[in-house]
Amino acid sequence: MTKVQDYDSLDYDYRKYWKDREYENLSERNILSKIITSGYNFIDIGGAYGRLTDIYKDKYNYSILFDYSYKNLKRAQKYKNVFRVCGDIYNMPFSDNSIEGGMCIRVMHHIEDPKKAIKELSRIINSDFILEFANKNNFASLMKHKFSKEFISQDKYEIPHNKDSQGFLDNQIFLNFSPKFIITELSNNKFDIKNKYSVSNFRQKFLKKFLPLNFLIGSENFLQGFFSKMSFGPSIFLYIEKKNKTKFIKQDFSEILICVNCKTKLINYKCNKCRKSYLDKSGIFNFRPTFNN
Repeated sequence: MTKVQDYDSLDYDYRKYWKDREYENLSERNILSKIITSGYNFIDIGGAYGRLTDIYKDKYNYSILFDYSYKNLKRAQKYKNVFRVCGDIYNMPFSDNSIEGGMCIRVMHHIEDPKKAIKELSRIINSDFILEFANKNNFASLMKHKFSKEFISQDKYEIPHNKDSQGFLDNQIFLNFSPKFIITELSNNKFDIKNKYSVSNFRQKFLKKFLPLNFLIGSENFLQGFFSKMSFGPSIFLYIEKKNKTKFIKQDFSEILICVNCKTKLINYKCNKCRKSYLDKSGIFNFRPTFNN
């Protein structure tokens, strides 16, 4: 069975991670503000407490904040047309081609089976998507492992992790991927690569300590095109589009939901076949395997 990274088992509040990472936060918000378009519906996979929700919520009729962590979803600010859905990226509760656009940011490094996850993304996405992944071949890593043929040949690199201030243990999933590997898997699953962006290019402690934040962000903007061509940075954003996409059918949120067990379309958020209800008292649509209602 594919392992799923579970922040709730660690009782981890994801907001703590961003406390001293303003440069990374602004770098990501900056590029997303430029490339997120507009449309009918949008999904933020791994959106947790809604760090990036304000960027896209007014550009779509409705949006979906999707995460495996129920506790972090409960911390998300409530917006009128943003639905909080708790579930597994390998088995999402949405019908085929039902979501027009979306993004998956800071999730792939926790994905044990990227091929399976990308296949599921291709199933639900109808048009455009933004996929971010941790870049194994970033400049700093290549310099560190320049004499290691094994490292260079790997599609994915498991990052050594000991218990740290984030509360993670060394048996959790932390993977960096080769850009070629991710791009190949996307192509195999009916996605075209429209643009590639290298992000957080100055993510080094000494640079963030001694250089002003505005200078780092300005330098990132100025050099991003150059860095992107060579996949320089630790984080790669891919703007992708579905190949041979079919005409998108506009459906309300309630119309696109399916049961994760039997794939039956839900009626009033309930599965008539499994007799299971997925809407809980907190207003979260909970599709985690351990949830019972």
